[in-house]
Amino acid sequence: MAVVHLQADHRRFTNGQNVITVEGNTVGALIDELEHRYPGLGHLLTDGASVAINGELIPNGIFERVEASTEVHFIAPIAGG
Repeated sequence: MAVVHLQADHRRFTNGQNVITVEGNTVGALIDELEHRYPGLGHLLTDGASVAINGELIPNGIFERVEASTEVHFIAPIAGG
């Protein structure tokens, strides 16, 4: 299972959990599983959040493959100006 790290804004859906193990072979599959477990979270992860896979920021990473030992970080967009 991939290890998914969530930021503070995402944790309101997970009762404060910041690290969750999730099964899936792509980032999109991980998001689908997280949405199934925590309704509403998937929208935040697909709408504006960035993804880093094993420490590398990946633009449009939804189709990136992941393996059991993959570390996935979802990064909430930063607002302001």
